[in-house]
Amino acid sequence: MSPRSPRYVRAVLWDMDGTLIDSQHFWDEAFERRCLARGGTVTPEQVTELTGTSIRRTYELIAATGATRDADDPATAEVFAEMAADVRTAVTQSPPILPGAREITSTLLQAGLAQVIVTQSPRPIVEAVAHALGDVFVGLVTGDDGLPGKPTPAPYAAAMEMLELSADECVAVEDSATGAASARSNNLRVIQVGGDKHFPADPGLTVVDSLAAVTPHLLLWAEP
Repeated sequence: MSPRSPRYVRAVLWDMDGTLIDSQHFWDEAFERRCLARGGTVTPEQVTELTGTSIRRTYELIAATGATRDADDPATAEVFAEMAADVRTAVTQSPPILPGAREITSTLLQAGLAQVIVTQSPRPIVEAVAHALGDVFVGLVTGDDGLPGKPTPAPYAAAMEMLELSADECVAVEDSATGAASARSNNLRVIQVGGDKHFPADPGLTVVDSLAAVTPHLLLWAEP
């Protein structure tokens, strides 16, 4: 993916899992299957903690099952690679695109606006999702990029640097508190899809029920 063309003056920065797609069940199934295959014992709490977590924390959870010695054990990286391959296959075969995702990303493309996926998922999976959505994105920030993960500022800061845009020229779309915190730490306005408002006193966070309520006007011009 190449940096933006000079025609881009505004951008939408998309979270992926839970916002554009619902692939968590693929990760949960792969985690349990691959850890059990190596003699681990998987608890419901470990599966729950997988949601929205970083690659590093996933390594720690793999080791916590007893499937490998510790997070730095080469076998842990092997288990994660197996999980990621399972998820990539599942996403490619049956993309779990959430309702409204195709419509709004296509509309923004037609309007000539830059779109970037900002996620902690591995790049091959993100590329499969981007392709399933019609390759409308001008860039991807992924868990394979060597950045500290959400909720740190790094992922969204990298997206803005890629686009050569400032925070007031971009808006982030997120579903989780972790992702919203990452975006807000960059002073990005955030559209939160679903749930109760993560930070009730924060005027920079706007909550909508679903992607069907997300419009170009809401994303780029409406005041919070």
